[in-house]
Amino acid sequence: MDATGLHVADAGSGPVVLLLHGNGEDGASLAPVAADLARDHRVLSPDARGHGRSPRGTGPLTITRLADDAAGVLAGAGAGAGQGAGAGAAPADVVGYSDGGNVGLLLALWHPAAVRSLVVYGANVDPAGLTARSRAEVTAAWLGLRARGLVDPAARARAEVTDLMVRQPRIPLRALERVRVPVLVAAGEHDVVRRAHTEAVAAALPAGECVVVPGADHGLPLADPAAFVRLVRDFWAAHGS
Repeated sequence: MDATGLHVADAGSGPVVLLLHGNGEDGASLAPVAADLARDHRVLSPDARGHGRSPRGTGPLTITRLADDAAGVLAGAGAGAGQGAGAGAAPADVVGYSDGGNVGLLLALWHPAAVRSLVVYGANVDPAGLTARSRAEVTAAWLGLRARGLVDPAARARAEVTDLMVRQPRIPLRALERVRVPVLVAAGEHDVVRRAHTEAVAAALPAGECVVVPGADHGLPLADPAAFVRLVRDFWAAHGS
């Protein structure tokens, strides 16, 4: 556990990378990505609040709160200038997958000094960004978990995590105008996020770039971590990270 109370894997040395996992997963789900990036970076891979080995804590479970937690992880590691880190602390390159990408966008919005660049894959700023089929499936699963949660605490906890996809996030596209760092907004050709939504998010960012990976789906970072890392490193190389 770090100072935030979250479980954080810390590997490698060099410029700091904050690696944010998807909904219902944990930092270990992106371990191959972390291992590759740790060859020349210090990679921080937290388990989000209520995920993996991190406690749920008290208070609301929201994407905004997860972004505040991410800022705390960087501050605790001495990264993220202006976030309580030591003098001269450098901002981090942030890489977020799925809900982790949503967290990354809010981190860049509310803690801008903590972020040097941002890569998001399969992110959305509103539940309506999901395809109709994906949204219906997630909502049905959430409703079932809520019903079982009346008698099953484990189902109730899973329902709360699933709610992060059903009713969150709620980030107005116009708010993204405040994010001034380079951002790669990527998704698969067959992603659960609508292509038009991915393109709109990238277009709303002053330094946003959009990449749709041919033939890929939402799970690219898990199924083909090497391809995902190439995407990240190519973006970094283009922006001096």
